[in-house]
Amino acid sequence: MNNRTLDFISKLLKDILKLDMHYFVEPYNNISVFDRYLRDSLKNSEQLYQSIYNFILNMEHSAFHIITDLYDMNYVMFYPYAEKKDIISIGPYFTQKISNDYWLSLTERHKLTRSDAENLKGFLYATPVISNNLDIISTISNMIHYINPEATPFSVLYHDFSDIDMDTNNSHFQFKEDYLALAKQLEDRYATEKELLHYISIGDSARAFEAAKRFISSPFEQRLSNSIRELKSLLITANTAYRKAVEVNEIHPVYLHEITSKFVNLIENATSEASLNNLFEKMIREYCLLVNNKSVKQYSPMIRKTLHYIEFNLDAKISLGDLAKLNEVSIPYLAGQFKKEVGETIIQYTNHLRIETAVKLLNTSSLSIQDIASYVGILDYNYFTKVFKKEIGLSPSQYRKKITDN
Repeated sequence: MNNRTLDFISKLLKDILKLDMHYFVEPYNNISVFDRYLRDSLKNSEQLYQSIYNFILNMEHSAFHIITDLYDMNYVMFYPYAEKKDIISIGPYFTQKISNDYWLSLTERHKLTRSDAENLKGFLYATPVISNNLDIISTISNMIHYINPEATPFSVLYHDFSDIDMDTNNSHFQFKEDYLALAKQLEDRYATEKELLHYISIGDSARAFEAAKRFISSPFEQRLSNSIRELKSLLITANTAYRKAVEVNEIHPVYLHEITSKFVNLIENATSEASLNNLFEKMIREYCLLVNNKSVKQYSPMIRKTLHYIEFNLDAKISLGDLAKLNEVSIPYLAGQFKKEVGETIIQYTNHLRIETAVKLLNTSSLSIQDIASYVGILDYNYFTKVFKKEIGLSPSQYRKKITDN
């Protein structure tokens, strides 16, 4: 499997199954991320992670190892390459919903205090539930086989440590004295992430950048590996989160698909940490611009449909009759509602959009003015010049000369 394959699997698992995927390279210094830092919150965390380290060193190649730990949480671990010791970890996840019986069993088995149990609840309730381990294995296997039909089939090995303590001989797990401080850090981290997504959803790039700086400086983010693969995984997750954040603005799916696909490609093709860090800022800026330029949530469904039709048929003849027929209303009704909600007539709006597009082309292309006029749906050169001058204050040729001289 190549980098693109691994990034694709990571994105799919996160988007569809809500599962974390992590890539570890010897000596696995960042292994504590595999369980979302659960064991790091316990007093004997070093011993716990050493036990995990010892286990993965003895894993078989060409096998998916499905592990159930003493919390009944599950993980899938495997070596993606036959000749290397790199490891992929997927999880944690439960195979059934948390119940009262689960809490009673957990408390009894590990001699948890009420405080211990309460501290665990926030963490464990946030863990996804996948009812069948083989769903995950099937998903990964199918993708591997699709991308590389010659890949050696992986076997499936189960390791149930839910009753036999895999991690330590002492089954009584005690939290570090600063656990509440760690919990507060985690709470602040998610609050900052929520704030960041809110500012992106309203197109406020300045405040989004401020929230982003606080988010990436949080202790939990700083503890993540700075490897290119880990950064790509984080950016792919961010790309999905930003897209979902701006969806509330009733932005046309064409634009959402365009910006999401654009950043997926940029992330996949990035070859350095510097380029990936620049993409983080670029994504925030462009998603905010998308909200500012393409949001139509303030309009009624009929006007949204009309605006989208105009934008995607700008190079064609657009008649009031066609727009009224599209919305199954009369021309006077549509015209009145459009003026009421948009603040200008349909003709004024269409001309404004056409000239705005023409200005962009004059600034960024070497197309002739006649070709630009045709591109924006105005075949009469003289009429195009008239409308352009009314909107901009200069004729198209005067405008082009001005930007060329500058």
